[in-house]
Amino acid sequence: MRLFSVTTAVCIALLCTVCAVGCWYRAEGLRTEADWLLERGKAQAGEYARSLNDTLAKQELETFAKRRVVLERAHLWQRGQALGVMLAVLAAASAWVLRMWRRLNGELDEATEEFDSAMSAEPVPVRAAIRPSRS
Repeated sequence: MRLFSVTTAVCIALLCTVCAVGCWYRAEGLRTEADWLLERGKAQAGEYARSLNDTLAKQELETFAKRRVVLERAHLWQRGQALGVMLAVLAAASAWVLRMWRRLNGELDEATEEFDSAMSAEPVPVRAAIRPSRS
């Protein structure tokens, strides 16, 4: 049972690590998309500055709104990444503590067995003479 808990903690740590990496990958893709939308919005702003056309201004505002939505989703994935990292560290620390606890229990069992065997192997001293009572 003790080994099972250590194995479980290690598996949870690995699972959380994989989830954190997946969240990072997804957030990175969304940040790239947001950067592209920012450049597109800047280009639309430059085009609007040259022509002063209201439709270009509306397109620019829509692009920035899309960018904001994409960045909000990226932030959500970043939260998942941070949570995954924290849980992975917690699970790894738990695995280490459980491993140390298992090791300590094993050493205590060994010491108890050695003590019991040493106590049973020692002869019990018998008194050579019995004192008579003075009554």
